[in-house]
Amino acid sequence: MMRRLSSVFKSKDKENTKSSPTSAENGATSSGGPARRLNLGVTKKSTSGTASSNPQVFEGPDHSVKRAGIVGTLESLGKVISTANRPLNTETGNGSYDTKQEQSGLWEDLKALRIKDLETLQMTIKQELGSSNLADDKTMLMEKLIQLVANLPGTSKTRVKLTEVLVDELWGSLEHPPASMLGDKYNYRQADGSYNNIKFPDIGKSGTAYARSVTPKIVQPNPKPDPGLIFDTIMSRENGGFKPHPNNVSSMLYYIASIIIHDCFRTSHEDFNISMTSSYLDLSPLYGSNQDEQNNMRTLKNGELKPDCFAEKRLLGFPPGVGCILIMFNRFHNHVVKQLATINENGRFTPPKDNLPDDKKQAAWKKYDNDLFQTGRLITCGLYINIILLDYLRTIVGLNRVNSTWTLDPRIEMERNSKPGTAAGVGNQCAAEFNLVYRWHSCISQRDEKWSEELYMKIFGKSYKEVTMQELLIGLGKLEAMTPEDPLQRDFAGMKRGIDGKLNDDDLVKELTASIEDLAGSSGANNVPAVLRAVEILGMEQARAWKCATLNEFRKHFGLIPHEKFSDINSDPAVYEKLKVLFDEPDLVELYAGLVCEDAKEPMDPGVGIGPTYTISRSILSDAVTLVRGDRFYTTDYHPANLTNWGVTEVKYDLNVNQGCVFYKLFIRAFPNHFSHNSIYAHYPLTIPSENKKIMEKLGRADDYSWDKPVKVPERKNIVTYDGVKSVLTNAEAFGVDNWRRGLAYLMGKPGANFMLAGDGEFFAERRNQMKECLYQDKWHESVKNYYESIVPKLLKRWSYNIGGTTNQVDVIRDIDNSAHVHFAANVFHLPLKSEENPKGVYTEHELYMVLAVIFIVIFFGDVDPAKTFALRAAGLPVTQDLGQLVEQNVNFISKTSLVSGIVDTFMEENNALKDYGVHMVRHLLKTGLGVHETVWSQILPTAGAMVANQAQVFGQVLDFYLGDGREHLPEINRLAKLNTAEADDILLHYLLEGIRMYGTFGAYRTCHQNITVNDGSRKVDCKPGDSVFVSFVSLAQDPKIYPDPKKVRLDRPVDSYLVYGVGSHACLGAEASRVALTAMLKCIGRLDNLRRASGPQGEMKKIPREGGFYVYMDKMMGSEFPFPTTMKICWDGGLNEPAPVVDKGKGKKNGA
Repeated sequence: MMRRLSSVFKSKDKENTKSSPTSAENGATSSGGPARRLNLGVTKKSTSGTASSNPQVFEGPDHSVKRAGIVGTLESLGKVISTANRPLNTETGNGSYDTKQEQSGLWEDLKALRIKDLETLQMTIKQELGSSNLADDKTMLMEKLIQLVANLPGTSKTRVKLTEVLVDELWGSLEHPPASMLGDKYNYRQADGSYNNIKFPDIGKSGTAYARSVTPKIVQPNPKPDPGLIFDTIMSRENGGFKPHPNNVSSMLYYIASIIIHDCFRTSHEDFNISMTSSYLDLSPLYGSNQDEQNNMRTLKNGELKPDCFAEKRLLGFPPGVGCILIMFNRFHNHVVKQLATINENGRFTPPKDNLPDDKKQAAWKKYDNDLFQTGRLITCGLYINIILLDYLRTIVGLNRVNSTWTLDPRIEMERNSKPGTAAGVGNQCAAEFNLVYRWHSCISQRDEKWSEELYMKIFGKSYKEVTMQELLIGLGKLEAMTPEDPLQRDFAGMKRGIDGKLNDDDLVKELTASIEDLAGSSGANNVPAVLRAVEILGMEQARAWKCATLNEFRKHFGLIPHEKFSDINSDPAVYEKLKVLFDEPDLVELYAGLVCEDAKEPMDPGVGIGPTYTISRSILSDAVTLVRGDRFYTTDYHPANLTNWGVTEVKYDLNVNQGCVFYKLFIRAFPNHFSHNSIYAHYPLTIPSENKKIMEKLGRADDYSWDKPVKVPERKNIVTYDGVKSVLTNAEAFGVDNWRRGLAYLMGKPGANFMLAGDGEFFAERRNQMKECLYQDKWHESVKNYYESIVPKLLKRWSYNIGGTTNQVDVIRDIDNSAHVHFAANVFHLPLKSEENPKGVYTEHELYMVLAVIFIVIFFGDVDPAKTFALRAAGLPVTQDLGQLVEQNVNFISKTSLVSGIVDTFMEENNALKDYGVHMVRHLLKTGLGVHETVWSQILPTAGAMVANQAQVFGQVLDFYLGDGREHLPEINRLAKLNTAEADDILLHYLLEGIRMYGTFGAYRTCHQNITVNDGSRKVDCKPGDSVFVSFVSLAQDPKIYPDPKKVRLDRPVDSYLVYGVGSHACLGAEASRVALTAMLKCIGRLDNLRRASGPQGEMKKIPREGGFYVYMDKMMGSEFPFPTTMKICWDGGLNEPAPVVDKGKGKKNGA
């Protein structure tokens, strides 16, 4: 084709000489055909713009006719003539001709290339050699490659190859067949594990056969050694006594292992080849292995599980610590579904409407329950798998003993050139061999050994030594039959249930604490408790029924050299000599016996954490990778669309916190009143605490954790009435600010404990007076007012945008409210804010806001959400230190000569109402006699942290009220805001205070120091030393005794009647400045015309209710909660409405505001 069109590229002169006038006149063409007139049917336009109706006839060649088309037609005609002249073909059966076309060579390809094609090739090579697999489509490389290929000759080999590459690339961009599909059937885990692989839905399904990993090629002797003899000679702990774990691993690690093995293996009693559970880590011991078991676990209401129970009956025969872990997962699931329903991301979990017909209503409620349950399961399993990978697996390879963030996470996204075997989400079928690999009975502790012996006595009424195999099987069968099908009716460790069905927290925590402290046994020969003799014999018989490969065959399968001598298996003569007697040859050692009695690896940091036997050490890592990477719900379909934004965030790991370990999330969610946020028992439960102490001291992290045993913390005492609140806040002797002082000392060091809010007494009162004198300087009122009235319009102009017509929109919380207070603090305290005026600053507005907000949370909120406190403090400390060091440099400059001070002053925002106020503030603080370091860490940084996020929250709540329930007042606020008079501003102040009263959520923590009874309205609250006391202002705001007509906005209430800024020695020092600042902000926002919420959810302040009328707020992504408002968009019409000029009544002159 390209060759046919090659004449297009011939020079125009040559084209013009193709046909001569003579030949045309003689009625012949260059091909020898007859001359004729060409009627092309072209309608010619007249000069007047109208078309002529008569077709025009042209003689000879015309420029409008494609030269290439003519040449192609002539060449085709030539081929027809050539074909007609061919002799008759007698070489083929049907008389057809061989039409093979010769392919052109490289030289022809090179001749076809243009300069820009060479540039395309260069770009292609550069991209292929680059570090990124992502292409920059702005370079148009794909289109340029198409141009290059299209320009190659039609017979080009290169063109064919490049086309194949292009097709392969385009084909490879999509999965064939797809690995993920839409709909509940595919988005949720099936109860039996089916449809994990959509193409092969039965892979890994419960009720299917075990896989075989290793082909048993060696001819094995028959009969084989007696299983009882094997146990007695090379497995039993009675041969040498208990051998403790060399790395002091806790029994909790092996409880997790027990859950994992029961998650993936449940051999059918009728057919040893069948597993009655799925081949996935889907937490089936909790949820059940089929639909009937799952239904028995569910309340079938609001997605919840029946409280404090689990599905797997077999685990009732295990030490209670195993069940306690599952009960924690049960509680976590129920926490998750409640949160999902409350957040209701994009209306996904909206309860059905009451006006539905009965049949549709029932179906709708059933779907509502199922959506919550299934999503909750996906999220809970997400935490489960992260615990396995980040806590359990890291401990197995000793990564918990080093400061490394590396972990073996099979979910990693592979490069495109990875091996085919690293495909993700393709399903899994558990192999029989791994049923044997995970029987880690050598590691059973002495405590659990004793528990097992007592269980035998309880079931059979006699010692395990007297129980025959037949009695064991019959007894276990009866025990299973007697176990209620309803998990809630089953006895668990003799613990009693409350009216709500829950077990006592104290009992559960006591068992968990003992389990964490319990030292496990060592892997290897002769360490299996004798009480498990019958169990081990059954295991060996089961392995023989499966006809498993030998130990050496199994090793070779995993690329390990086979054992050539018995001493290679175990270096202890007492063991290898018995192996020799039992099996004759190393190649004949059975898999299970070999796995148990091999030498255990010596601990290595990192590398070997639990010291398993050699073959197990290698094989379990392959199995872990396969179990996780093969699971569609942990790879292809593990994303926010399935788990929700909040769900993914709730269970994700953070490598900056415990190097990614997440077990603490489970402990603290399940028992928030027992495990402190930094309890070593919660953070590293897989190693005994005494060993953890050595590890953390070596790593320099011991101070990060509490080493106390978990104990129940008394529930906080809530004080909600006016008299009760006032009695607590004004009694500094009985109620101290211990929690504030701890937070300040943690973030700011020793100077932080000297902050005015860190305690009571003369010292702290003096610090408070020092700050008051510096804050309320001459003309402070005017400085603060003018600054806010200038910064808010400036921010509105910068961040707002037009969305059509005269309508403007802005995120008033993120970009205006939060940022205005950040600018104020930065100018007053010389914080290194990066702005247009100060491009050499360090922090953007949003970054500095987050740092200051975290400071506030750590100091004043304490354990507001215990499960997130540790991570928040871990993040807060370094960012606080970084900010403090930068501020200290600035203050140090200011403390120098006036020349240097002048240079520093140039970094302040120009034309700024606070320029002098802020400089004087810092210099006044320095004049109090404090050094630079003390000034920064005990005055400046704590004060900045205390003011920004708090003030932003207050104003955000005011706006939320007047854009919602109080929107009837917006027209009057708009009118007053435009007047720009002192009288109008005073009324706006009352509107502000009423908005705060209506929607404000305030409270404060105190720690009780003495036995005292608080009169809280009609009730008496007894407090004792150490009790946490919370005083809430929420109820006060609606108390008609204090605020008549509390549901109405009234502008005649005295300013000093509002208690929103607290009372007592720790009442807000900046209350006056705050009222001035927030009134100015209300004035600037209020004068916007037709002020309203943005349409849809973006115009709402997403709040999650908490106890006592308080809220937490969702971030923009709906992925996490935050104590302060994060986002809310507003709209208005027209411009920013500059305020009216201020009239100086005394002189009759107009002054700019």
